[in-house]
Amino acid sequence: MSITFSGLATGLDTDAIVSGLMAIEKAPLNRIQARKTADKQRLDAFAQFKTKLDELKATVGDMTLTSQVRSTKVSLSSEDVFSASTTSGAVGKYDISVAQLSQVQKNISDGFSSKTESTFGTGSIEINGKTISVTAENNSVTGLVQAINEESETTGVHATIINSGKEGPYRIVFTGKDANTSFTLKSTLTGASGNPEHNFNNTQEVQSAQQAIVFIDGIKVTSDSNTISDAINGVSISLNSVSETSHAGTSEVDVDPWDWADPPVYTTNQMNIEPDTGALKEKITAFVTSYNDIMDWINSGYEEFGGSSEVTEKNESDEDDPTLGSVLRGDSTINTIKRQLQTMLTDTVENNGGFRILSEIGIATNRNGTLSQNNKKLDTALEGNFNNIVSLLSGDDEADGVMKKFNSLLLKMTSSTMGMYATQKKSYESSLGDYDRQIDQMELRLSKRELSLRKQFTAMEQLVSSLNAQGDFLTQQMNALYKDR
Repeated sequence: MSITFSGLATGLDTDAIVSGLMAIEKAPLNRIQARKTADKQRLDAFAQFKTKLDELKATVGDMTLTSQVRSTKVSLSSEDVFSASTTSGAVGKYDISVAQLSQVQKNISDGFSSKTESTFGTGSIEINGKTISVTAENNSVTGLVQAINEESETTGVHATIINSGKEGPYRIVFTGKDANTSFTLKSTLTGASGNPEHNFNNTQEVQSAQQAIVFIDGIKVTSDSNTISDAINGVSISLNSVSETSHAGTSEVDVDPWDWADPPVYTTNQMNIEPDTGALKEKITAFVTSYNDIMDWINSGYEEFGGSSEVTEKNESDEDDPTLGSVLRGDSTINTIKRQLQTMLTDTVENNGGFRILSEIGIATNRNGTLSQNNKKLDTALEGNFNNIVSLLSGDDEADGVMKKFNSLLLKMTSSTMGMYATQKKSYESSLGDYDRQIDQMELRLSKRELSLRKQFTAMEQLVSSLNAQGDFLTQQMNALYKDR
């Protein structure tokens, strides 16, 4: 590494001169780097704004379909016999009684002393007409259970092992797949001597298959399980026990109780499906909050000019993730999106309901573009005109609702291919390559320019140094001549 001392011959600070000249030479490079930085910041601002749009799209998406808006809840006179849940069930009152719970058929074998020893000889076991071979490889309790379960999709029967802890503790439990599956067991098993081995023809049936029987407003409903989800649209009923009877009825042989000439009278429990106004209000409030976040973000770009008429509370995370609204102040894309969103608020919905615009249910626009929510007006509308609000938000057969229109618009705005941010990102990535190429070229040229300047100043120093040396020599010679005289 060479060490240079500037200005030794001339007394000039050549390093400072070169640095000053290079600073002037670098001005075009600095402008390109500044444009690159500004473009990256603009892209970051668009990304931040897209996040706000995505949040609004999520709240709108919760109210696009009628089933999402028509939130309902269940109230029961008692939960002893059954429980129920719903999110969008049909509003109404239902009298329900449970005559029979569903159950699957279960058969239990005799006990066996070992799970792994050969126990059954060879032959076959037949389940619902399906023959399962029993060989020396699978004639243990474990082997037979595995063979049965391999065919369970065909037979509809699954086998498990229970250890009773008593003499001959291992017992095989045969279980039907659902309440509509009955099964029979037969076996032909012989030992090494040719004598019959264990017989599965006489397994103990401890539980027979039966469907659940429920009466809803007097209508008989059958189900293969104790959860009924298709009787009342949007309502799931979970059965807990059989209803008590106020009249036992007169029994008949081989006839189900509800089909007797004198059937039992089951006590009914009332189930009310009613509008869940609280859940819908939460969704509307979430929409207002998300919409206001967007408008506050846009307004933040004008705060230094007094453009925002209201003060927005700052989040604790703002210092780590500062709002970039000022970066896109006056941007045509942002202004277009703002106008489109505001148009959605003022467009009327030509539906069959009593509401045509959001302001009629208490959602009004402020001067700075944000929304205000009149909870008293909204609560009144929810309590008295629930169906009309559903029609306003999600639409009906006549027209799309406000939220469906918002959703369509926001899907376009946030599209990963043609949306606002996607378009800006493509433009940035295209210009980024140009910026980098220009910067590389300029840095190479400037490096050569600086080297050239330093060589020129070094040559000047050497020349001046040489001239100084010659001057000193001549001075010495002149002084010597004067001494001789």
